[in-house]
Amino acid sequence: MADMLGLYPEIEPYVQGMLPVGDGNEIYWEECGDPEGKPVIFLHGGPGGGSGPRHRRLFDPDRYRIVLFDQRGCGRSTPNCATPEADLSVNTTWHLVADIERLREHLDIEHWMVFGGSWGSVLGLTYAETHPGRVTELVLRGVATLRVKELQWLYGGGAAFLFPEAWSRFLAPVPYSRRQENLIEVYHELLSHPDPAVHGPAAIAWSRWEGETVKLRPQDEVIDAFSDPAFALAIARIENHYFRHGGWLAEDQLLRDAGKLRDIPCVLVQGRYDVVTPAITAWELSQVLPSAELVMVGDSGHAFDEPGTLHELISATDRFASDWVGAGTRQDERNTDMLFGDEHVRRYEETDGEVGHDWEKGAPCLILTTKGRKTGEDRKFALIYQFDEQNNPVIVASKGGAPEDPGWYKNLQANPEVKAQVKADKFTARARTLEGEERAKLWDKLAAVWPDYNEYAKKTDREIPVVVLERV
Repeated sequence: MADMLGLYPEIEPYVQGMLPVGDGNEIYWEECGDPEGKPVIFLHGGPGGGSGPRHRRLFDPDRYRIVLFDQRGCGRSTPNCATPEADLSVNTTWHLVADIERLREHLDIEHWMVFGGSWGSVLGLTYAETHPGRVTELVLRGVATLRVKELQWLYGGGAAFLFPEAWSRFLAPVPYSRRQENLIEVYHELLSHPDPAVHGPAAIAWSRWEGETVKLRPQDEVIDAFSDPAFALAIARIENHYFRHGGWLAEDQLLRDAGKLRDIPCVLVQGRYDVVTPAITAWELSQVLPSAELVMVGDSGHAFDEPGTLHELISATDRFASDWVGAGTRQDERNTDMLFGDEHVRRYEETDGEVGHDWEKGAPCLILTTKGRKTGEDRKFALIYQFDEQNNPVIVASKGGAPEDPGWYKNLQANPEVKAQVKADKFTARARTLEGEERAKLWDKLAAVWPDYNEYAKKTDREIPVVVLERV
């Protein structure tokens, strides 16, 4: 098995600032890595958790332009929700979505990858469904959508079956006579109480409950960090505020609108034993978003830095950076009219390949049309190809070295009858996966025009399929 991937080395920002976003709020932001690299925005958890130096290290600093910020009311943003002057009425999911757009415009970024975990997955989904044209890829960890059943699991006694001792500490500030009520609402009263002797212990109990459940194996240093009075008051107030309003989202809204993300590459990394955001949500999202790759990590809880989860997150960010063509690349190595995804397919079909056939580094592309294995609808992909000796196109199901095959390959496994277009030549074909010497010979031919295929093969334990499209 390949070595487990870990955090990149420590790194400092090359620029940082405070951005006014209205309503008296200013958000802290920073950039690190390569200013000419692939843009990515990191969305922290909580809500109210803030970003930190370790979050910078989830991305290759030589290939990413890494943007981190602290959401309204927390971290280094002002005013902090632990202070009396913070107005929570202007701190909602939709305010945060608008803040992200304002930050993107401020930094003059056209498109970016969105990376979010826990609450950050909720915010990432909401932002992407609101502005799908701005999102190049999604990497989500500890997936949540703030449905009633998710909130009731964590704050209505479900998780208590696994963590009874921690649950008893969560209940401690709640009057015994009210413990059968909606505890999110009871805590709202406690956290809003003007007396520090009331809201202080309530905040610590709320925050500590998360700290005690966030890891597969609870860690004292994590629990202590969540029990810090200043941190606890900010995160407890913001989380409670968001959760009692269901994130200002309609029930099932993020699942219902997932179709807006169908053309955005998406990786869902989910700890099997995640108690904070149970695995059912990631699985249900994957069922309505067939293009998403769900990675269920069998030995992880909720935290991003548990070894199995961290490996999959770094693997995903590395893969998505592998095809980045940045402004720093020499002009003779770049195609200035680079196309991706649906836009590549559209321009290719409109021009019979005059635009889109010759791709990065001169690699030739065709258009493959498969039948969706779940929907039965046509799915089109622009793919690098070479011809075999019979003049049949041959393609590679690399997915950048991902642990599982790409969706188009799964489609043609279910239905090998496909359509192909090579420049103006349009034809029906039957897909066949190559083996042995035949595969090896054509692999070498394809790797000659796209050498990264050899690098992708080193990243994965699967044998990357090589497929010939035999004319019918």
